Amino acid sequence: MEDKNIIRHAGMFKPGQSGNPLGRPKSDKTIRDLARVHTKDALKTLSTIVKNPKASDTARVQACNSLLDRGWGKAPQYTENVNLGITYVGYLEVLAKQENEEEIRSVEVCCTENDL
Repeated sequence: MEDKNIIRHAGMFKPGQSGNPLGRPKSDKTIRDLARVHTKDALKTLSTIVKNPKASDTARVQACNSLLDRGWGKAPQYTENVNLGITYVGYLEVLAKQENEEEIRSVEVCCTENDL
């Protein structure tokens, strides 16, 4: 359930309004096409770095990651989507309350142990 009283800051789009109604600019495609001309050389360079035992470990790992990302795609990023029936702010307030209660309990335990 969303809170309809949320104040939107300047620059936020209204619900259902696109932030980019015209889509991606055509110039991006041109830059991408220009960069793709160097793909073969870039892959050859990365491969050379991977195979070079004198290259730093950091350089070799970065080259390996780059090759793997291009060959197999980046690893998927999983997120957990849980609907608790409250707003995000409400959820944060619940967490803060729980943390506060835990602090109070730890102080009470500490005081009780010291009284003995």
